[in-house]
Amino acid sequence: MHLPVCVFDLESDMLCANCQNRLDTGQITQFDIDFSKWLLNESEEDPSLEDLNLRRAIKAGDRVVLIVKRRKDKEILESAEGLLDQIANLHGEPMILKGPVRLRRLIRTLIDPVIEVGVNNLYLPEGTRESIVILRAEDKKRIDYTPKELRTIASAVMGEPVLFEFQDRGEDKGEEQEGAFDEKMREFASRRRNR
Repeated sequence: MHLPVCVFDLESDMLCANCQNRLDTGQITQFDIDFSKWLLNESEEDPSLEDLNLRRAIKAGDRVVLIVKRRKDKEILESAEGLLDQIANLHGEPMILKGPVRLRRLIRTLIDPVIEVGVNNLYLPEGTRESIVILRAEDKKRIDYTPKELRTIASAVMGEPVLFEFQDRGEDKGEEQEGAFDEKMREFASRRRNR
């Protein structure tokens, strides 16, 4: 079994220098450690989990996003009897993604069967980056998640803010709709003027 944290660290309740460094730099979180420890205990009862390669376990609102290395790992998690139900009861609704996770692939997984209009990156003066995903307003009903859920999941998985903006084609009878994108652009412009 390959987990985000060394199995020895989980069994000894003490992180090695490498895992501690990964925790300190934000490559893993305390939730990765807690979930890995729970999964390691579950593997004692279910030997099929021994072949699992879990890269990350990310808490995103009321969901748990599990990032696995191979498609086979997803099948292992789905075939383990009652495991996904246990995860849902203890940690939140599970979502399994094949890693490494790239922003566009994550977006397309979340909004399937819809295709995004575009993805823009906004680099802020303090050195951070925000991604803005533009979707068509008419596709809003075809997406399984609300804009807030999309933002929560994508931001948690990517480790940076990801905004979702629905763009209409100017058919709103002259009314301008203020969205997160417009607000961020105004905020960015005001910061540049204040320098």
